[in-house]
Formats: sequence, structure tokens, C-alpha cells
Amino acid sequence: MQYILKERIGKPDLFCGRETEMKRLNDWAARIPKLVDMAKKYGNQKILSEIEGFEYYIKNESATEAIHLAFGAPANFYGFTGKFFVVMIDEIQYMTEHIFYDKEKTIKEKTLPGAFHGLVELKVAPMLVAGSYIGWMTELMEKMFVGSRLKHFPISPKLGFKGGMEAVYKYAEHFDIPLTEDIALVINSIVQSDPFYMTALFNSHFQDFSSADGVIKTFIHEITNKKGELYLTWMEYINISLDKINDRYGKHILLILSENRYKEMARDEILDQLGWSKDRDPELEKKLLALEYGGLIEGTTSSYHYQGIPDDILDLIFRERYHYEIYHKKFDLSAELHQKIKDLEKNNRSLKYQVNELKGRMLEVTYGVK
Repeated sequence: MQYILKERIGKPDLFCGRETEMKRLNDWAARIPKLVDMAKKYGNQKILSEIEGFEYYIKNESATEAIHLAFGAPANFYGFTGKFFVVMIDEIQYMTEHIFYDKEKTIKEKTLPGAFHGLVELKVAPMLVAGSYIGWMTELMEKMFVGSRLKHFPISPKLGFKGGMEAVYKYAEHFDIPLTEDIALVINSIVQSDPFYMTALFNSHFQDFSSADGVIKTFIHEITNKKGELYLTWMEYINISLDKINDRYGKHILLILSENRYKEMARDEILDQLGWSKDRDPELEKKLLALEYGGLIEGTTSSYHYQGIPDDILDLIFRERYHYEIYHKKFDLSAELHQKIKDLEKNNRSLKYQVNELKGRMLEVTYGVK
């Protein structure tokens, strides 16, 4: 793989796991029409002219012309150079919220992503888009990219166990943090092999990786730190969804589904736990759809069943923030994490065998050991 642009996210060798996703990406790229005769070298003058034209339109506030030029650029550049381009847009759903028709920023351009509709069909400039609000993304795809122009491919934020352990060791080395094998297992277990949570842990200003108890205290600090990245990231999702519901019942529903996150719950079960009568089912369904749209719960193949996000840390954040408000009982975050460590110890022998196998494989990759 060639890195044309300077890497700004991190060292490429910190990338762990994702074999299935990478194979799918490579298979997709392989279907792009091939290697054009490159004997003739193309100059960049026409591309520079396009950029200057764009700057002219922006300066003169010619929004329509600027949009047409920008959205047509990938295909035009192919025409100038004979080279293929991949268009990549992350968090595309924000286009519908943060771009406006007017200078006063009162009229949102809700349909702007649909301008890419023609571009996604081009093999000379194929398109990858990504977003983290699943319900929002799905609705956008259905409304603005009809005819399956965009194919939905969900990617879990979590790695498998081996990929997670590999990431723990590599991240710890990157942050210059020494870890014992037992502590590495504790970290991977608590964060459910999630690279984002690992980064939050290793970046914490409150660091103690000398024992399992130290890891727990470090993670509690990150979950309860109101200015921390982990807390702020999840609260952004939570607040957007709860604002749409705008009452305490949304929080109660989140807690119910989060506590039962590894099973599908029917609406009548949720009604019972809320203490609601059957005639409030339409009201409940409306709230559930809003929470699903915000990516805080998941729908199922049945329109009558829902489930929580299978994320233990998100559940801890929910309960740390809302448990007392709803149930009037103090939530013991430390006890929850210590119980997780006890559960880990029951499977320790099996997990250590997998860790030893992984360490041998990492040595082969790093040092060429056979």
C-alpha cells in the first residue's frame, strides 16, 4: 500500500486485526478498471486551472458554480490525467446539519449529499463514505442514494480477542507503558478489544497499570471525567438522541435495553419494565425509533423487538450518569469492573494459551523468527 498523503492519524503499524474488512476493501478496489497506458505523462496545469476556478467562485460567492465544479472534480481530473481517483468522505451525515443555504445559517442544506448520486456510479472515481450514526446514515442512504447506489457494510468498532491483545501490546509499546501479561489481559477484557477505549486508557492523565486495581481506577477516571475524550464522545451521541425525545423516559428506556443488551426485547417487555399500560405502545415505539436513529440502541429483523448496544463501557456510562436519577439507588462502578475481572480469572487458562500463541506470531512478524 502506498501512502500518497502524509500520515496524520498515527503510525500505520499500529493498525491491528481487521483482516476481513481489509480483504473486502481490497476485493472492491480490484474491481476498479485497470493500470491505463501511463507512457504519456500528463501535466497538472488543467487541474490547477480547476482549483483557481473554484477559488474564483468562492471569492465571488457563486455557490452553485462552486458546488458543480467541486462535485464534478473527480471525474474531470480523470479526464485530465487518465488516473483513477477514490473519493472518501468520513461522517457524511454531518453535511445535512452543518452546511446552510444562507449566510445567517438558518436554512440547512439537508439534501446536499444527494449531489454525489451520479458520482458513486463512476468506476473511474468510485466512492467510499463512512459515518458513525447508524440510523442517521441508513436514512440518508435510503433517501439520497436510491437503487442501492451505496452498499451498506457495517464495521464493528471492536477487534476480535487476538486482534485486541495485539493492539494492547502495540499501543502500550507506542505509549512507552510496560505491561505484564496479566495486566494486558485485564485491559483487553475491560475495553472489549476496542482500540478507541485502549487509546483513552493509555492517554489518561491518571495512569496506574501496575495492577488490575490500578487499571480499574484509571478507567473509572476516564468514564467519570467530564472533560475526557471517552466521556465527551459518548455524551455527544446520548445528548443528540435524548434531545429528540426530551423526557426522562428516554433515559429509562436506555437503561432497560442497555442492562439487557445481549438479548432482543419485545416492546411489551419494555412496557412492563417501564410500568406503562399497553395503550402507550405507539408512544414507546416513537421513542425507540428516535433512540435507534441516534445509534444508542439497535433494531432487529423484527419491527417489534429492540436491543441495546453490546458495549459494556457504554452501559457503565449510562448507569453512572442516569442510574440514580431513574432508580434512586447509587451505582457502584468499581464493583462492576471488579466483577468483570473475576469473570476474566475463570477463563484465564484458555486466554493465556491464546496470548502465548499470539506472542509467537508477533515475534515472527517483528523479528522474522521461525
